[in-house]
Amino acid sequence: MWSGGRSLKSVAYAGIFTALQGSVTGQTPLCDQQHPGNPELIMGAASCFYNEINGSRTLIQLTSGSIIRWENLGLQDPSSSLVFEWLGGPDATGVVLNQVEQAGRQEAVLAGSLSFPDGHLVITHPNTGLNILGAVEAGSVTVVTQNLNAQASVQLMSGEAANFMNADPGSRLNIFGGKVSATSGDVVLGGAAVLIGGSDNGGSEILAPAGAVRIFGGQSFRLLPESGTAGSARIERLPGSVNGNILNTQVIRAGQMVEITSEAGISNSGVLQADQLGGIVMMRVDEGGTLINEGGALISADIIMPFPTPGPGAVLNPDRGDAPSPLSTGLSRIPVVSSPGQSKSSRRVIVRESAPVTGSASSQRQRANRTEGDSKERKNVLAGNTARRTGYLARGRSFFGTRGGSTAKKR
Repeated sequence: MWSGGRSLKSVAYAGIFTALQGSVTGQTPLCDQQHPGNPELIMGAASCFYNEINGSRTLIQLTSGSIIRWENLGLQDPSSSLVFEWLGGPDATGVVLNQVEQAGRQEAVLAGSLSFPDGHLVITHPNTGLNILGAVEAGSVTVVTQNLNAQASVQLMSGEAANFMNADPGSRLNIFGGKVSATSGDVVLGGAAVLIGGSDNGGSEILAPAGAVRIFGGQSFRLLPESGTAGSARIERLPGSVNGNILNTQVIRAGQMVEITSEAGISNSGVLQADQLGGIVMMRVDEGGTLINEGGALISADIIMPFPTPGPGAVLNPDRGDAPSPLSTGLSRIPVVSSPGQSKSSRRVIVRESAPVTGSASSQRQRANRTEGDSKERKNVLAGNTARRTGYLARGRSFFGTRGGSTAKKR
């Protein structure tokens, strides 16, 4: 049966700043303490309904931005689900910060589904690694294994810049066949190391069709507000270790920007794609770090900014605007020439051959063809034109002492 949380608590900002000083006032058990993850409301207002049948289903209704502390999310079963529902004012965006304290040598597993339609969903999981095998979806999504202290929590809830600190070397974030998607904002992923790989059940997807995908691998970083200029960076690395790595073998697709920052190295053999006009793919590593885009990988964006420049052996595909068109049939035209003292000219020759051409050159030729048409007059003009005088023969001389550019017979 569904169990409704009987205690609802609203905490004013005065209480928040008290919490910053070390007080634990405002904690409220949710789901009548029946949920195996023992959620506690630290800030805000929420009610919880839990059904343990069929893998467990949890509904948490929010009427204000809230912080909830969990022992674990309780989503190990693929059929389990946790849904946040915003009941606050229509002029406000719901925000929920989930602080998961699960620890131990074994990495946690999120195999079920976690969603917050149109809201901002934040999960911090600092004490052990996290494997996402299921689906996480919200208006915007932030999942990290870095720590977020009380002050940073309030800053994040208020839409300000916040520091994510001191990821344990063993607190990796792995997406194995999972899907993380933001329907209206950004996806932010962070961990001591971040791995996006496939599984026996399929591949992984990281999607933000209306925003950006931003990934940080390392110990500490600062996350700037989402309200910044579209296409601008939101991740600032803070001083820390040099052990952070990011490995992607799957699909990362955003509308505006794919931003990947790592302390030690980035390796991509999957897809990095920014779809919208002016889309950006940015990759940054620390001094001495490595940045590798393996052969067969795809980077698709109007602007690609790797820093530092990849070393020997690294491959970066061209930007969309720089990509050459496919091989096209070109025309090599030799004008009419006459040897001095001879009465007859050589024949006009057109040599057809396959040659790579740029998109702009191909477009110019196509426009010229449409303008001039395919008439015999056009062919004569193209073959005998000397007005441009860009070639050796067009300048009236050649290596063989012949003169080009005229069909008149010599007297």
